[in-house]
Amino acid sequence: MPENDSADSCQWRVTVYKELVRRVNNLFSSFLSDYCCNCQQVINRLPEAQDESFDLVEGVYPGCCHRGAGDIFRLEGEPSERSHLVPEIIDGLQLERKLLTQGFAADGCGGTYVLRRHRDNTLNKGAHCQYFTDKGCSLGVLKGPLCINFICPPMRSDLMQVCAGKNLELVGPEHDFLYIYRSLAIISYDHREKVMQEMANLKQRVADFSNCCRQFLAEKNSSSLYEYFNQ
Repeated sequence: MPENDSADSCQWRVTVYKELVRRVNNLFSSFLSDYCCNCQQVINRLPEAQDESFDLVEGVYPGCCHRGAGDIFRLEGEPSERSHLVPEIIDGLQLERKLLTQGFAADGCGGTYVLRRHRDNTLNKGAHCQYFTDKGCSLGVLKGPLCINFICPPMRSDLMQVCAGKNLELVGPEHDFLYIYRSLAIISYDHREKVMQEMANLKQRVADFSNCCRQFLAEKNSSSLYEYFNQ
């Protein structure tokens, strides 16, 4: 448990965590969700996909939302003593998830899908994240770190063009989109004042990133980053 925190006082960290997720969710909804909705087409841009292309035969393709993804609480690239969400945040998220998903088993959460590989016509079965539905993720602000941090290589490549020049650093390192893992480590382990300052920093990064996206789309006379880069 972080220094100076009691078990009862840790709820504020859960609240701040959910606020961060809300801001990232809104960002994705505004500019990036089309990439996830068209995941197979985006993946086909990767060189290795030319030999590993698939057709969906059964179910819903989950993109990055494979089995177990929502329950990965690791903070990639952070020092070992800060490399996971603090247990109190994990426990808070899991408690709220349990309440949220009580009836989901009957509503089609989780499940499987089947792909046919082009090069040998073989069928490959995969499993969704337990929180994945045919309408996408059911967790809202209860998503895990990986769910809000990971962007695929084609998306990252496009965003590097969107934020080229002085704004390039906004995208963050390859393993840490928008420096979200760094922010989550601060939310987990640092005192309240530093956490609040980091949230202000994150809010500004998201605003600057959003402005870059809007400016790019206006310059290209396009309504969607996905449509512009994946024509």
